[in-house]
Amino acid sequence: MSKYIINLDLHGGDFAPQSVLEGALIAQTKNSSINFNLHSDRHIYEKFKSPFSKLFNNSKWTQSENFISPDMKPSDALKKDNRNSSMSNAILNLKENKNQITISAGNTGAMMAYSTVYLRTIENITRPAIASFFPSEKHPVCFLDLGANAECNSENLLDFAVMGSTYYKVLYPQIDTKVALLNIGSEELKGNNLIQETHELMKSDKRINYQGFVEADEITSTNNHVIVTDGFSGNIALKTAEGVSKFITDSLKKSLTSTSFSKILSLLLKKNFKDFKNLIDPRNYNGGMFIGVNGIVIKSHGNADSHAFANAIEFGIKCIDNDLLNEIKKNVSR
Repeated sequence: MSKYIINLDLHGGDFAPQSVLEGALIAQTKNSSINFNLHSDRHIYEKFKSPFSKLFNNSKWTQSENFISPDMKPSDALKKDNRNSSMSNAILNLKENKNQITISAGNTGAMMAYSTVYLRTIENITRPAIASFFPSEKHPVCFLDLGANAECNSENLLDFAVMGSTYYKVLYPQIDTKVALLNIGSEELKGNNLIQETHELMKSDKRINYQGFVEADEITSTNNHVIVTDGFSGNIALKTAEGVSKFITDSLKKSLTSTSFSKILSLLLKKNFKDFKNLIDPRNYNGGMFIGVNGIVIKSHGNADSHAFANAIEFGIKCIDNDLLNEIKKNVSR
């Protein structure tokens, strides 16, 4: 019997189902304890069951009647006609099987809608958040919310801080986790009313090791481990970081292949550049946790390739191995 059961939405993402299936094979090759529940319509099944026979023969396939488009509104996704979509079925599986994982690179709003309706939120949590990791000079930085909630109140942001801190402690138990609030300055009086209200709440909450404000240009150099913000600001920060990362790697590659001398230099420094690229490559940090719902639901980036999708699967397994869901429940109830 497989130790890990992972539900995959084969329709989610820019390169689905190819990247999803290839990523699943990569992950299964590394870890034979993984088994998959594959969710798709019959057209996808018929087209890909032969080229990916090894995966389909060792997985359970569930037929869906349709799929959720990238531009579908969450309210439309919840309508009766879409309750038998690949994404819906993949998340619904978690309702009776909390030890499983669901991963999709599809419509974020629809994923959150299905997750909150089918799985409900953890007791004492009113809004889930999307949490993921940023690379930094000193250690990985957990950043939330990355887009689930465009508007938040101070209680929501405090909940994010508690869940994010627990999340980090579970994955990195040896670290004294420090929490900061994203702001336009580090001074006490900086920020709007929401930031100031949240600041006061966090200072008095003993469940977190709150350090104060952090600015956006400190994300990759901060001593803090968890950075909290609303989903609107968080998503902008994420997309900006990904864009800058791509710009740097593309510009560096272009510069190092522009002359004969630079080509020789690039060969001499090949390992250094490979290490640098791996450090800032967003694919290595793929997998945003829907933190705050009663299940392990992971949002893969929409443009994830097979390498990125395999990393999202490995990330989900870490969450199961470390009993993340129950640890969060214990901490938010205190």
